[in-house]
Amino acid sequence: MSTPESIFQQAASFNLAQTILRERARDYPRHALVPPHCVLASFTIELMLKCLICIERGGAPPRGHDLLALFDKLSPRTGERLETMWADLARRNRDEFEAFKRETGVAIEPELRSALAAGRKGFEQIRYQHEGVQEGFAFYLGPLPDILGKIAFELRPDWAERPDMGGRAP
Repeated sequence: MSTPESIFQQAASFNLAQTILRERARDYPRHALVPPHCVLASFTIELMLKCLICIERGGAPPRGHDLLALFDKLSPRTGERLETMWADLARRNRDEFEAFKRETGVAIEPELRSALAAGRKGFEQIRYQHEGVQEGFAFYLGPLPDILGKIAFELRPDWAERPDMGGRAP
């Protein structure tokens, strides 16, 4: 049976892989690494949301990949905390968000629910990119795993002391 700890550990592993990929990205063509980066970020977000849900509710994690639907299963307090942290990130990184918009034509939503709605198709679309069916989607949730990890450590501060939990938010 899945536990919040086991879900967190798996999410942290995927987030570590995403971090390593992001750090090495400048050594490779952008088009080659964007899809795997987005898939790793999406899966990490999915796992982190499931971890938070399990911390709050107990029991088995919910099924499914829809990031917005998972977000909606969080307690109002945790959801509001995440929304505030995302809005703060958007304010602090306004110049980077504007540069992303100029480069891609996609505006990054400063409101988390809208960002999740825009990005929830990314996981599926990128996984099946080889099939040539491309609906419009935008994925810019790469910073979200770190925010979710901070929330997990707020809800379970005892994890920060455990070496098997990384001792820091992913």
